[in-house]
Amino acid sequence: MWGVILGILAVWAILRLINPSRKASVPKTELETQATAYPRSAYYRAWRSVAAVKQRYLLPESFTSVFGRVTRIQILILVIILGYLLVFSLVAIVYKTYITPVKGTNLFNTRTGMAGFSDRIGILAYALTPLSVLLSSRESMLSLITGISYQHFNFLHRWVGRIIFVQSFLHTLAWTIVEGKLYQPQPSVFQTFIAEPYIIWGCFAMLFITFLYVFSLRRVIQWTGYEFFKKSHYVVASLYIGACWGHWDKLYFWMLASLIVILLDLGLRILGIGLNHIGYTKSGCFTPAPATLRTFGTGSDTAIRIDFSHPSPAWKPGQHYYLCFPALSIWQSHPFTPSALPPISGATPRHTYIIRALSGETSRLATLSREIEGATTPVILTGPYGARITTDTPNLLAVAGGTGISFALPLVMEAAGSENHKRGLVQLVWVVRRARDLAWVQEEMGVLRARAAEGQGRFEVKIFVTREGGPMEGEVEEDEVVVIEAKDSEKLETVADVEDKTSEKTDSSLDLSALVGESRGFSVTYLGGAHPDLGTVLEDYIERSPTSGGRIQVMASGPAGIGSTLRSAVANCNDGKKVRKGDERSDVGLYWDDRFL
Repeated sequence: MWGVILGILAVWAILRLINPSRKASVPKTELETQATAYPRSAYYRAWRSVAAVKQRYLLPESFTSVFGRVTRIQILILVIILGYLLVFSLVAIVYKTYITPVKGTNLFNTRTGMAGFSDRIGILAYALTPLSVLLSSRESMLSLITGISYQHFNFLHRWVGRIIFVQSFLHTLAWTIVEGKLYQPQPSVFQTFIAEPYIIWGCFAMLFITFLYVFSLRRVIQWTGYEFFKKSHYVVASLYIGACWGHWDKLYFWMLASLIVILLDLGLRILGIGLNHIGYTKSGCFTPAPATLRTFGTGSDTAIRIDFSHPSPAWKPGQHYYLCFPALSIWQSHPFTPSALPPISGATPRHTYIIRALSGETSRLATLSREIEGATTPVILTGPYGARITTDTPNLLAVAGGTGISFALPLVMEAAGSENHKRGLVQLVWVVRRARDLAWVQEEMGVLRARAAEGQGRFEVKIFVTREGGPMEGEVEEDEVVVIEAKDSEKLETVADVEDKTSEKTDSSLDLSALVGESRGFSVTYLGGAHPDLGTVLEDYIERSPTSGGRIQVMASGPAGIGSTLRSAVANCNDGKKVRKGDERSDVGLYWDDRFL
């Protein structure tokens, strides 16, 4: 089985190497007229036409009530795994029944193929354990080989774990029937069997895998909380591996491989924390990053902006860090995407994060933000994580829903300043609840607004406001926090008096009112309780993109509903026949950033 897995990974790596890139050279006359698509090689067009066909039929979601919001290609991979395991669980089993006498008694043993089948699926469960661990690793070797970010393996990790649970259950049930019913005399045979040390270890292993299955169900996670799930899953999975080793030590190498992957993943995480907070600091001591917090809105509309500067490895736009807030808990860390661009070489990185305050840790973070107004709070970061997202095509459509702007904003800002993207159309579509949500990234949106107004290259920003029917009338949230940068991270600075805060809020309101006004390449549309038709938005973008700009790349992040809509819309826009004839606008790709698949 692992020979097949390694073979597939090798083929995948080779395909990545031979993937043809689009030639950047385009005749100057065509750039001026943008009338016809520049002819590409037959090999490139054939490759991209296959990719377009794959996108059209395998990108949409199916059976969401069973599998959740995942693409058909992920379901197809799961079906292939299930088919492989089914075949090799059943082949070469002797499907006959033998009745043999028990020496010294008038009883008979019944021998069937059940014992062989039980052993077979038990061995397969052992062999699948390292794969399940690999699929769950944050420091993922699979990501290095395939170029796919680790979070996109979560779906397969869950289902491989469920397969192991079913195999373990059938293995236990089959041997219970054999030793408790088919072998005689009873109950002495079963009593001797159940008292064996390796059977006791097997019972513990079955108990642990049952715990892992039950407490990984979404409904149970909602009851117990994500932090309990994460920590208990880690501990009980290690206990399961140890119990499997004790149950049948002749297959120890599968468990050893699993433990090595777990320890390697943990070691690399610790090393990453050390590099971020010791290796890149001048003092050589462990130094958390002093961060300022600012809250926006109330209730379910509450959002938090985090800003800090800290020496750390450079990240690529779209990658994310795991942030830990010691003032809340040293045992929790959560993934967040920097909305700032990576630093220029030699500069100290400036981190900015936009977070929606929900329940749990983020809710307590919003409370902390109000409590420490004007001061800083320490942050421990690990990363960066995620695939290195590259847009080798000048046509980029970035779609963000709510705090998904953290993912889309740096991609758009990088593209807006890139010479490569001047030949295409770069567009940011941001769906927000209220116009005042633009204050989360007010300065950055001001820069993009100015860039769009310049008219240099083709760059546009479209804002859709879903819960308001018209322009805001200059109001600013009553509870908005004004943050004063602290010079000493260990001392609370004096908070500005009420008059200063009122004055600053008024200025902010005026700036925001100007920001949401109409401008060249920058529009704000109020939907009054509706949601934008992203399919129509995509079709309009494709229609207006230059024919010589190459294929279309959609980058998106936000609520799961946006991802489902875009998968369907992007799939419908792909046409392999047109791509083979040279129409690159019928080759539309989608990267959906989701760390909770």
